[in-house]
Amino acid sequence: MRKDMPQQCSFLHSKGGKVKMNGYMGKYLMVDLSAESMSEQNSERYVPKFIGGYGMALKLIWDLTSGNIGEFDPENVLVFASGPLVGTPAPASGRIEIAGIAPQGYPTPWVCDSGMGGDFGPKMKFAGYDAIAIKGKAEKPKYLLVEDGEAELKDAKDLWGLDTFATQKLIKKEHGNETTAATIGPAGEHLVRWSIINSNTENAAGQGGFGAVMGSKLLKAVAVKGGNKRIKIANPSRLFDECIKINREVNKDKTIGKVVDKKFGYNSVVKAGSISCMFCRLNFAQCFKDVSCHLAGQGTVSGMETCVADAIKCKFTKEGMSDRERWETQFELAQYMNRLGLNQWEVNVGLPGWFERCKANGTMDEVMGEPIKIIQKGDMWLGSHLGMSPEFWFDFLKKIAYREGIGGIFAEGVPRAAEKIGGVEEAKMIYKHGYASHWDGRELHFIYYPMWIVSALTWAMRGRDPMNSTHGFCQNLSLPVKEWFGGVMPYEQLKVVSKELYGTENAVTGFKKPELGYKDKEIPTIWHEHASMLKNSLVACDQAYFAGPLIWREEGGKFHAGDYTALARLYSAVTGNECTFNDLYRDAERCFNVMRAIHVRQGRMREHDESVIPYFKQPDFQPEANTPHTIDPDKFRLLMDRYYEKRGWDKRTGWPTQQKLEDLGLKDIADELEELGKLP
Repeated sequence: MRKDMPQQCSFLHSKGGKVKMNGYMGKYLMVDLSAESMSEQNSERYVPKFIGGYGMALKLIWDLTSGNIGEFDPENVLVFASGPLVGTPAPASGRIEIAGIAPQGYPTPWVCDSGMGGDFGPKMKFAGYDAIAIKGKAEKPKYLLVEDGEAELKDAKDLWGLDTFATQKLIKKEHGNETTAATIGPAGEHLVRWSIINSNTENAAGQGGFGAVMGSKLLKAVAVKGGNKRIKIANPSRLFDECIKINREVNKDKTIGKVVDKKFGYNSVVKAGSISCMFCRLNFAQCFKDVSCHLAGQGTVSGMETCVADAIKCKFTKEGMSDRERWETQFELAQYMNRLGLNQWEVNVGLPGWFERCKANGTMDEVMGEPIKIIQKGDMWLGSHLGMSPEFWFDFLKKIAYREGIGGIFAEGVPRAAEKIGGVEEAKMIYKHGYASHWDGRELHFIYYPMWIVSALTWAMRGRDPMNSTHGFCQNLSLPVKEWFGGVMPYEQLKVVSKELYGTENAVTGFKKPELGYKDKEIPTIWHEHASMLKNSLVACDQAYFAGPLIWREEGGKFHAGDYTALARLYSAVTGNECTFNDLYRDAERCFNVMRAIHVRQGRMREHDESVIPYFKQPDFQPEANTPHTIDPDKFRLLMDRYYEKRGWDKRTGWPTQQKLEDLGLKDIADELEELGKLP
C-alpha cells in the first residue's frame, strides 16, 4: 500500500545525516568545445540530491544555461549522465541518459532526455565520471576521448562523413577494442532534427534529435574507455542477494531470462547486470547474421533487432518477395537507418501514419514519385501498413540524412515539413510536442478507456514522448487484463492492484462505469511520472522495473501490487544511503520539478499542456467497447486542474509555486524564476 510522501528532503536520510557517495564516481567532466578546454568538477553538488542520470543532467542544464538558448546554439549543453546503479550488477542497469534542448520538439524544442542501452554508461563510470557536460562548438570536427580519468579532444577530420558503424570501427582500431563510442552519422552531421546518437550496432538515443546537437557542435563522437577506476558498493553481499531475488521474481513471469531467435532457432540466456532493455529484447528480439546488403551497398550486416526495427517489415511490400526476403530486407533497412543515424520510431510510426492520413484525406498521393498505398490503417504493435517499395525507403531516407532535395524538408521532421508541403492537420493526428504516437490508443497500442486518459495526461505534461519510461501503467497494467487482451487478470482484480499501488481503485475505473473515467486519474499519472524520473536517474530499464511481477503479482488466483520497491532496495545496497521507495519518490519529485522549472524558463504555459487535446479527439481503436472513444475536453481540463493542485502548481499557468519549490529544497530555482517574473 502506498504511504503518504514524506515532507523532508530524503537525500539527508543516511546514517548520522552524512551523505554517502558509494555508487558514484564523485566527479563529472565539463567540456568547452569553443575554448577546447576541459575540467573536472565535484559531483557532490548534484548527487545524491538529484539522484543521478536525468535528474543530475536537469540540474546541470539549469545551472549552465538560460531560457533564451536555441537547440543549435553553442550554449546548448549536452549532458551524458549515468546513475548510481550503472556499472553495478543491478539487473538492467547498463544504460546512459543524454539530455539537452531537443531539436525534435515542435513547435518548441523543450529540454528533454533520451536513454541509451549498452556499455557506454558503465564504461564512462569506469573511466572515472558520473557525467560529461559539453557546451560550445568546435572550430573543426572533433571527437572526445575519455580514458581512465583523462580526457582529450581529437581531430575527427577522417571520421566526418562516415556512418556510425564505420566511425566506431576506426575509433576501436585507434584506441583498442575495449573502447565504446557514442557516434553520429550523416544525419547528425546535416542537423536532421530526428537524428540519433548510436553506440555499437543496436543501441541508440533515438528520440529528441540529439545527433543533430552533436552535429551542430562539430562533435562526431564521444569515446569512453575504462581503466583502473572502480565503483564502490556499500554492501556487496546485500546487493548480490537483491539481484538474485529480483531475477527470480521476474523469471517467474517467463518474460525475462531468454532470448528466442525466431530466424535461426537458438536461445541465449540473459544474465543480470548487462542487459539494458528487458521486455523489447526478450519478446521481440531477433538475431541476424551475415545478411547480404542488396539495397544499401555491398557486404553483409549482422546483429540483433528489437521492438521498433521488428515493425519495419509492414512498411513496404514487393511482388514475389518471400517471407525470408522481407525479414532480411527489413533488417538491412533497420541497420541502414542506424548507420545513417536516423530515428527508427519516425520511420515506423510517424511517417507511415502521416502518409496514411494524407492519402485518406486527399492531401498527398505520392512521395518522390512513389504512390502512397495503404494496406491497413493502424495496428496494435506495428502502426499503419504501407505498400511502398524497399527501394523507395532506402532512397528516401538517404536523401533525408544528406538533406538532398525533398529530403531537406523531411529532415525538419513531419510537423515542420507539413507547414511547407501540406498535411498540417494530418500531422496533428500523429504528433504531440513533435513526437509520434506511442501507447495512447490511436495509431498503435490500442489500449482501452480509461487507460488512455492517463496516457493523455502524461503526454500533456512532458516535452517529448513520455512513454519511453512510463510503460508501467498504459502497457504493463493493460496487457494482462482478460477483458482487454485475453490476459490472466480479470478487470475487477486490476482495481485491487490499483488500490494497493496508488491508494485508490479509481486510478483504473471507467471501463465498466464510464462516468468514473476521469476520476482520480491524476494520481497514477504523477505516480508513474516519478517512477519514470527515478528509473531514468538511477539509471535502469523501464521494461524491467514496474513491469510483470515488479508491478503486479498473482497468488492463488488473486492479484496484488508487485515488488515495486525493488529499486529502493538496490539503491540502498549500492550507496549505503538507506531509504525507502517513498524517499526516492520524493527525490524524483524534486527532479521532476526541476524539469518543469526549465520548461517554464523556456516559456511553458498551461496552453502548451492543453495542446494534446485535439489529438485525443480522434477516436481510439476499440470501437466494440461500451466506453467513450474520444476525449471530453471539459472533463480533461478539470482533470488537469486536479493534477496541478496535487503537484502544488498554479492552475492558471501550470507553473510550480514558490512554496512547492522551496519545500523540495529548490530555493535557488524559485529565486531565479521570481527574478524572471515566472512565479505565480
